[in-house]
Amino acid sequence: MTAIPANTAPKASSRGLWLVSPAYDLTLIIFSSVLLVLPHIGSMLAGQYKFEGALTPNVVIDLVVTALIGGPHLFATYTMTFMEPRFRQRYKKYTWGALLMPVFVIGLALYNLTLLVSIFFFWASVHVIHQAAYIADSYRFKDPRSDAFTHLKRLQWYSRVIDYGLLLTSLYPIATFRITGTPLWINGQNVSLPFETGGRALLFPDFLKQDWVPLLASAAFAFFLVAFIAKTIWEWRVGLFHGPKTLHMSLASVLFFLTPFLANLDVAFQGLNVWHSFQYLAVVLYLNRVRAEKGLIGSEFVAKVSKSGRSLYWLCFLFTLGAGVAYVLVRVILHFTGAFGADIAQQHYFSFYSVVLSALLIHYYFDHFLFLQVDDVITPKWS
Repeated sequence: MTAIPANTAPKASSRGLWLVSPAYDLTLIIFSSVLLVLPHIGSMLAGQYKFEGALTPNVVIDLVVTALIGGPHLFATYTMTFMEPRFRQRYKKYTWGALLMPVFVIGLALYNLTLLVSIFFFWASVHVIHQAAYIADSYRFKDPRSDAFTHLKRLQWYSRVIDYGLLLTSLYPIATFRITGTPLWINGQNVSLPFETGGRALLFPDFLKQDWVPLLASAAFAFFLVAFIAKTIWEWRVGLFHGPKTLHMSLASVLFFLTPFLANLDVAFQGLNVWHSFQYLAVVLYLNRVRAEKGLIGSEFVAKVSKSGRSLYWLCFLFTLGAGVAYVLVRVILHFTGAFGADIAQQHYFSFYSVVLSALLIHYYFDHFLFLQVDDVITPKWS
C-alpha cells in the first residue's frame, strides 16, 4: 500500500464512523457479545436439575435460545422478503426457490439425519461469518473519508480481502483439529476433543482427515491475523484508522476462534448464536426504519411494525410460537405412529430440524442475498 501522509488524511467526526450512533452500535451490535455467556450460565443452572428422557440440559438451552432470540431473528428476515411485495415482484423465481428448503430438509432428515446436521452446521458457520463481514463492509462504505481520494478505492479492496480472510479462517483452526481427530497439545494436555453436536459426530470427508488439514487452517488464520494487525497499524499511522470497525472485527475473530475450544459444542455455538441473533435484530430494525422513512417498504403493516423495536420483536416472536406449535404437532404424530422405533430423542431431533431448520435455512438462503447489498430498495446502504 502507498503511504498517505497523516496531515492529508480526510477527517471524520466520531459519530460519522458509526453505523447509527456510538450508543446504538456499542450496545446492540458490538458489545452485545456479552450475551454469549448466557447459554453457558443457563447450562450450569440446568445441570443442577434432573431431566427425563430427551430433555437434557443441552436440549433445554436449545429450546430457550430458539424461543427467545434465535426464532425471532430468523423470522425478522421474512419482513424484508416474503412479507415485502417489492421483493416478491423483483425476485419471483428466487422467492419461490425458498420453498424448496422444507422439501430438502425433510427428505434429508429421513434419509440421513447426521448428514443434514453436518450441512446445517457448515452453512450456519458461513452465515455467521457472512453477517460479520456485512457489518464490517457497512462500516467501511459508510466511512466519509472513503471518497476523499480516488486511490482509496483500491486500498478498500485490500482491506476487504484481509478482513474477509480473517473472519473466514478464524472459526476453523480448532474445529478442524477436533473434526479430524488430530491431537492438539496445550500445557501437556490434548484439547482436541471429539467434535459432536446434538449427540452426533459431524460427517467429514475421509480424504481430508489428515494431520495437515488443521495445520493448513491454522497457518491461513495466522497469515490473515498478521495481515490484519499490520493493516490496522498502517491505518493508524496514516489517519485512516476506523475504531468501530476494528473493534467489531477484533471481537468477532477472537470469539469465532475460541468457541470451538469449549467442550460442550451445543452450548458453545448457542452462545455464539445469541450474539449473532441479537446483532441481526438490531441491524434489521434499523434497515426497516430507513426503508420506512424513504417509502421503500411495500407493506403498510411491516412499515408500522418496524417503527418500534419492541413491536418488531413481538411480531417475530409470534411467528416463533407458530413454529413451536408446528413442532409439537410433528412430535405428536411421530409419537402415535411409533416413528424412529419410538426413540424419543430421534423424534425430537427430527421434529426440531424439520420445522425449525426449514425456516432457518430459508433465513440463510435469503440473507446471503441481503448481505451482498445488491438491491438498494431491499437492503439500503447505511447512511
